[in-house]
Amino acid sequence: MSQQDLKKKNKLIIIETELKQSTFYRLIGSASQKMRGISFNYQDSVFTIEFFFDQELTEEEEEEMEYAHTEVLADIWPDIYDGDIRLKLTVVPVTKDIFEKKGNRGWIFLRKEYE
Repeated sequence: MSQQDLKKKNKLIIIETELKQSTFYRLIGSASQKMRGISFNYQDSVFTIEFFFDQELTEEEEEEMEYAHTEVLADIWPDIYDGDIRLKLTVVPVTKDIFEKKGNRGWIFLRKEYE
């Protein structure tokens, strides 16, 4: 691995760590009981934070997630990362497994589910 590739990889790790910490911090007091998981994906210089829920969100819950996303952007952009950071809210009923739906950067939260 070249020095340039190593620097890119290290920078991506720093950005991802900051993004994950900010996401957790911004969810304090906002995380819904409906939340099943949070996954990260990175592709073509775009980070996507995907939240999985077991049922549709109320308007208030959706606004809280969008507000948390805005706060994450304020924490990160442009000082730590000046690229695109997207929010994706996905509803998957609890009867369907979500484990394989994780993004390429993995899960940062996955709720224990009981049968």
